Amino acid sequence: MSVSSVAPCRTFVNCLVQFPKPLVAAVNGPALGLGAAILALCDVVWANEKAWIQTPYTQYGHTPDGCSSYTFPLIMGPAAAGELLLGGRRLTAQEACAKGLVSQVLWPHTFNQEVQARVRELLAVDAQVLKESKALIRSWSRSGLEQTNERETEALKRIWSSTEWTDAVLQYLQRPQEY
Repeated sequence: MSVSSVAPCRTFVNCLVQFPKPLVAAVNGPALGLGAAILALCDVVWANEKAWIQTPYTQYGHTPDGCSSYTFPLIMGPAAAGELLLGGRRLTAQEACAKGLVSQVLWPHTFNQEVQARVRELLAVDAQVLKESKALIRSWSRSGLEQTNERETEALKRIWSSTEWTDAVLQYLQRPQEY
């Protein structure tokens, strides 16, 4: 990553924050880093029982992104968020559900069929009702999310422009990974 990569990341996250229709995530494997962080920006998150979630930011010299420094403590409390964002702890789908990051855990063998059926149910609801409902549910957090996204991307700029970050990434990539 380079400092110039920050702008697309900021834009992407703001698009999720500002998206007027319900966002649904179906986690059918590992959700790592930004992929894990943005789950908290979704309106519904279904996860395969074998899925897991991890944000090993500090291990590779990174700071939180995807508004996770705001959403994770809000959803799961500061201590659990600290384990994830500072310690890089891996959560199972069941743990993520118990902490409120995942809506429901589904069986691996029927995961795709379950997700498709549930999406069809959502699509059967009046689109205007869905948009208005989402606006009401998320209205309290939009400005806070946008401000957090700005602060996180500014921190990433500072981190990504340092030589220490390059060294940390290289060390992280040389470690054996357990996926």
